Amino acid sequence: MGRLDDSVVIVTGGANGIGRWYCTALVQEGARVVVCDVDAEGAAGFAGWLNERTGSERAHPLGVDVTSPEQTAGMAATVLARFGAVDVLVNNAGSYPHVAFEDIDHDAWRRVLALNLDSVFLCSRAVLPVMRKQGRGAIVNVATNLVWSGLSNMAHYIAAKSGVIGLTKALAREYGEHGIRVNALAPGAVVPDLPDRPLSPAGREAVDEILQYQSVKRHQHPRDLVGTMLFLCSPESEFMSGQVLTVDGGLTMH
Repeated sequence: MGRLDDSVVIVTGGANGIGRWYCTALVQEGARVVVCDVDAEGAAGFAGWLNERTGSERAHPLGVDVTSPEQTAGMAATVLARFGAVDVLVNNAGSYPHVAFEDIDHDAWRRVLALNLDSVFLCSRAVLPVMRKQGRGAIVNVATNLVWSGLSNMAHYIAAKSGVIGLTKALAREYGEHGIRVNALAPGAVVPDLPDRPLSPAGREAVDEILQYQSVKRHQHPRDLVGTMLFLCSPESEFMSGQVLTVDGGLTMH
């Protein structure tokens, strides 16, 4: 408790999936968390639930389309006006459709790159001038372990996340002199802990197959990513930048 007391943290895609776990952990560490999501109603509902659960007022909803230059610029301006700072950005928003490569048309390719890569560019571009003026800041980009191994039927997603890793390293080089750290977190195949959103039979078969190649012989859950994410957001990682931390139970090793 308290590693991020009063830090202002933006989490994109914060109202759903693993983003909810990130926001919960950040609030529990004392951060003021801006729950950004294209689902503005969902963001408001989750922020309200989180505040009630933690007995605080540290979760703040904000409806944002992270593929929009105007809305991401507005996100940064709104957070700065309300809190006076942007300390951490967690670029978590994304999607991972399974489509055979020859069935991916150009529009589908662009949609996946827009949500998984363009969003990181736009949100980072929106907050970096604020962080540079502050002389401090941290950005955590969510990638995937699939950039190390590849996987059939996810070419557009893996291409986008590979771009995220390249952008992470480029921004780390460019903004380090301004006191800004940029790192990435690469999860493995996460089994959701949501009873209303169970894995499909095909999804369950896929994660069961992956399990046999992991060093840690159990499925990965959202909670397995929280500690690494908090580390990258907190001063504990203040001498780390341009790095990709893979959390996948030892499926990939490098």
